[in-house]
Amino acid sequence: MTVRPAGVGDDHALAALNRFVHDVHLARRPDYFKTARADEAAAWFRDQLGKPTTAAWIAEDGRAPIGYVLTFFHERAGNPFRHARRWCEIDQIAVDPAWRRRGIGRALMGAALEASRARGVHDVELFSWAFNTEAQALFRGFGFEPRVVAFERRPL
Repeated sequence: MTVRPAGVGDDHALAALNRFVHDVHLARRPDYFKTARADEAAAWFRDQLGKPTTAAWIAEDGRAPIGYVLTFFHERAGNPFRHARRWCEIDQIAVDPAWRRRGIGRALMGAALEASRARGVHDVELFSWAFNTEAQALFRGFGFEPRVVAFERRPL
């Protein structure tokens, strides 16, 4: 298994891999998520990969992509209430279920964290739906801890 930076031409591979995580979200929260067409997802990834604030990596088994991680780098100016801030947001991570529990998620997270360090960005955050306990276990293994608890009240 190898991990390499994603780039031009990887949009369809990322869209195909995305279904492994998106389908979980769609099954649990169809009120929030919608079915994504492959061509629309590929176009979205192509657009994201063209931005200097986006970075992604693909894990491959030598023949085919088996996982990916997508990150966004942000900057925010200070204001009277908050300090100026630079951070990396790990937005998406997915591994083909047939390849899970083999260190692929760890390798992808490692690539994202190393890229953040290389950019001099030491603040890294990510978000996870409360039901995604498998991903949360991976994140905790890297030292991530819950920081904000979001509440919602669905319409009656």
